[in-house]
Amino acid sequence: MPNIRILISIIAFLIVFTACTGGSPELSNTHKNLVEGYEFTDWHGNTVSVTDFKGSVVVLDFWESWCGPCLSAFPGFQQALDEYPDDLVVIAATVGWQEGREEVMNFKEEKNYDFIFVDGSELSSQLGFQGIPFKIILDREGNVESVQTGSPGADREYEQLVEKINQ
Repeated sequence: MPNIRILISIIAFLIVFTACTGGSPELSNTHKNLVEGYEFTDWHGNTVSVTDFKGSVVVLDFWESWCGPCLSAFPGFQQALDEYPDDLVVIAATVGWQEGREEVMNFKEEKNYDFIFVDGSELSSQLGFQGIPFKIILDREGNVESVQTGSPGADREYEQLVEKINQ
């Protein structure tokens, strides 16, 4: 029995470690095209198109409020937004696995991040990823530049965004 507990502990550690350190998955060309022209619905019923933000670096971040690694990135995103408000847009797309409008609105009200909060459940389903955070960065022309899973933490998220903004 103790060996099973040790094995379970090791597996849990590896899952959390992988989620926190992140990776760089690839999107197919079909999925890139889908993302680059995607229209979300925000939590007030408005249409938010990714194409509306050409000229800015766009972070499309799939998350939910129970996800620790997701939340660890948010202060870094906000710091970059505070310093580069004309060069960066953060779209926080809820995946809809366990949360919906009520949870997002409560989170938004409590935390007061300057992100665009949208329902990302349809796109996340179409992309088929299995873990969050799942981030897609679009360059200033609106093209998918990179994809990342996990989060390296607020400081590193900030540094990576500033680097992309200054390219």
